[in-house]
Amino acid sequence: MKFTFKKTNPTGSYASFFDPHYDIKLKKHIVGMIDPKKPHKIRLMVIKDDINEDGNPNCSWKWIKLKKDFNSIDEVKIFLNENIELILKKFKLYMSGE
Repeated sequence: MKFTFKKTNPTGSYASFFDPHYDIKLKKHIVGMIDPKKPHKIRLMVIKDDINEDGNPNCSWKWIKLKKDFNSIDEVKIFLNENIELILKKFKLYMSGE
């Protein structure tokens, strides 16, 4: 099992003002995103232990951000796939549909 990644480029007449969007996927479901601006950060969608832990009882998951910074998108991809077992053991990822 490994993470896959999808890059979505902005479209439309104002596309040049926006950065591409990078999704992190597991089993064809989105589980997070990569911040497009340097330093690149990893954000994951994690299922809450308590529905009220962040004050929002309407959502069963929350965003978390890993502390490590990266200089390139390729570094992020390598890091995630090298540490997939640790990530899956530590966090219960929320898998969104498309």
